Amino acid sequence: MATKPSRQQQQACDHFAEALFLVTQGARLDGRGKLDAADLTEVAQRIAQASSGFGLDEIVARALGRRVKALGLSSDTTDLLTLMDADIKPLEMLLLDDGEFKALIERLQEELGEV
Repeated sequence: MATKPSRQQQQACDHFAEALFLVTQGARLDGRGKLDAADLTEVAQRIAQASSGFGLDEIVARALGRRVKALGLSSDTTDLLTLMDADIKPLEMLLLDDGEFKALIERLQEELGEV
């Protein structure tokens, strides 16, 4: 049976998520560098290896949460992004520019309204 992550492991996960968020934010702001989905996957997997209490999915979810918060969107949006079937993986959502990211959220919210 798995043990509950310690407070320090929780903090570490937050730091790993922030690092992932900042790397993708920097890439978006620079606009001319090369950080594609494959490169980001490698970075994220290496970050996840440093965590003993959390896996890649949780770190990515927390990074998405930071992005959602940075854009001033509802915190419920993070759950929408990680739980809904989308054409793009949650990790790759971090690479979208702000307009594309917001458009994805709107599309997913519309799809949810149709269910």
